[in-house]
Amino acid sequence: MTLTPFKIFRILLLLAILAATAFYTKAQRLSSTGWLEPLEIIIYPINADGKESTARYINQLKEGDFQSIDRFTAKQSKKYDILTKKPTITRLGNTVTKLPPKAPTPNDSALSNILWSMKFRLWAWQETPDDLSNKHRARMFVLYHTLTEGQRLEHSYGLNKGLLGLVNAFASKEQTAQNSIVITHEFFHTVGATDKYGPNGNPVFPEGYASLENQRYPQRRAEIMAGRIPISEGHSRMADSLRQCVVGKKTAQEINWLPNI
Repeated sequence: MTLTPFKIFRILLLLAILAATAFYTKAQRLSSTGWLEPLEIIIYPINADGKESTARYINQLKEGDFQSIDRFTAKQSKKYDILTKKPTITRLGNTVTKLPPKAPTPNDSALSNILWSMKFRLWAWQETPDDLSNKHRARMFVLYHTLTEGQRLEHSYGLNKGLLGLVNAFASKEQTAQNSIVITHEFFHTVGATDKYGPNGNPVFPEGYASLENQRYPQRRAEIMAGRIPISEGHSRMADSLRQCVVGKKTAQEINWLPNI
């Protein structure tokens, strides 16, 4: 096949874009997990179901509703002696009115996940453009749904390329504490943490267990990347709040709070 000068130019341009993206992503990861200064977490609320009750809930949100996240990261980071004493500063951003691209399900193919990730990153850039450096800002888009009996929320995502999160949450004051667990879990994904639970949702031993020093069951706390407290073999429950969560050593290594040795 003969390559015309135009085709060669297009190929070189694509390669240059890919190289620049890879370089930026690497620089972003190094900067965001250096922990020399606080990393901003910006919460962007979205009315996911279009209901008036959801809109009312979003309108009454304030930054104080998310301060448990900063208290959690500050308290947990003390165990690992990182340089900054305040790893995160969580702020409430503007409400986003346009829905993001529909996220894949956990059973979808790797290609579907890659394509969605690209679409989501483009959507985030279009919906939250500004002059801030994204090397020091994680954007968490929270899709709020009015709480109805028996309703289950779709899977949430945190992308470690782009410092972006997509969180499904209930528009209910009673769910504020557990919403913060999910937001924090997905935020830690954006800085490199991996899940610590298995296909059945139960924490994986030992990385998904908060304590390995005393009895295995019942545990009293949840490892943040497991999100659930092991009660007995094959049984666990959702933590009530971030006060019942910890950052384990494996997660600390993944987010650069602890040397990976």
